[in-house]
Amino acid sequence: MELEKVNRLPMPTWRYLKTNDSQLPFAMPARPAKAVWSDASYLTAGAALPENFEGASPAWKDAAASGEAYTVRIPADEKVLLRADIVMDAASPDYAGTYVFRVEKGAELRLVWSWKGGGEAGVCALAAAYELEEGAVLHVSAAEEGLSGKLLCTQRAARAAAGARADFVSADLGGQTVITHSRGWLEGKGAVMHEYGLYAAGGRQVLDLFYHIDHTGEETESDIEVKGALSGEAKKVFRSTIDFKRGCSGAEGSEGDYAIQLDPRTKNISLPLLLCTEDNVSGNHASSAGQIDPGTVYYLMSRGLTKEEARRIVVESLIRPLIDRLDESLREDVLAGVRAKLDAEGGEP
Repeated sequence: MELEKVNRLPMPTWRYLKTNDSQLPFAMPARPAKAVWSDASYLTAGAALPENFEGASPAWKDAAASGEAYTVRIPADEKVLLRADIVMDAASPDYAGTYVFRVEKGAELRLVWSWKGGGEAGVCALAAAYELEEGAVLHVSAAEEGLSGKLLCTQRAARAAAGARADFVSADLGGQTVITHSRGWLEGKGAVMHEYGLYAAGGRQVLDLFYHIDHTGEETESDIEVKGALSGEAKKVFRSTIDFKRGCSGAEGSEGDYAIQLDPRTKNISLPLLLCTEDNVSGNHASSAGQIDPGTVYYLMSRGLTKEEARRIVVESLIRPLIDRLDESLREDVLAGVRAKLDAEGGEP
């Protein structure tokens, strides 16, 4: 399996730090599964990604383009719930897909991605572009379960016009290597974009997470928040950028990465970045990583809990607000998956 550079920072730092990008495994999907949609009436075969769609890397963008392709149109003022179930089993251990979603003026789309599979080796490459017209609302929930032998790459880009709102919530519980690449453009006045990610990684899992939101419209709002737990020899890299472009007066943005390291062998790298060429804006960034406070564990154990139960409560208290942001159909499975990871030695079920 060859290596590919992914998720390069928009403003590189010192090269010797080796954090400007990541060199991770890459392979083309060979036996792709098919996505099963709850309502195919909104789908049209064929999709052309925008010319400026970056992706985690050119190779990963091409990998997604090698599979199925659809355009999804939500007519003006309609409210639609769509769910895509993708099962990557022994017969079809891979997935490749390209999608363009157009949410027209005043429409609302609640979109659910569900990824499931076993421990077979496989590759998943997804590229999705979301175009939101004035006043459109988009809520995307994504969760993957199992897939312990998979190489997963999710790439997306979203553009929001005046008064539009896009919320992305994802739960990463499986996958040997997980790559996320998300780009957002808040172009119209009052546009909003939120990114929420939760994870529980163990063993030798690798998570490489990239988020970048540009503010170009006035009074726009963004929030990037990632929380989770690492155990065993798991590694996570968080690269996040909020860029206040000239002309986005009154814009507000915040980004935060919060990791609990349950084992001293874990590795967490956090790079929250703020860029600004506009005066009248408000930007905040934060990062926190460390082991659970022994005093907290002792207190909980003094109330009759085991050490494992105390650890689980602390982690759940951190990520439960993000679980509650997922679509209701995913919450119980995600919570059960988190508990299974935490209860297993080294974080592996």
